[in-house]
Amino acid sequence: MKDGVFMIQARRCKRCGRLLTSKEAVDRGYGCQCAEKARMEENAKKPIPGQSTIFDFIDDEEV
Repeated sequence: MKDGVFMIQARRCKRCGRLLTSKEAVDRGYGCQCAEKARMEENAKKPIPGQSTIFDFIDDEEV
């Protein structure tokens, strides 16, 4: 520390662009709320176990 001035590492959230100042948020790239929203969106994209899609009924030979 020089002359009573200190610096913290800060970056912007990848989702909303807000300033990130905590080490965990900077490492993650998302603030806590945006990290939870991104996690929920990623989980929503995953198929439900046992759920069938139309592609399960189409033979590879027909395509």
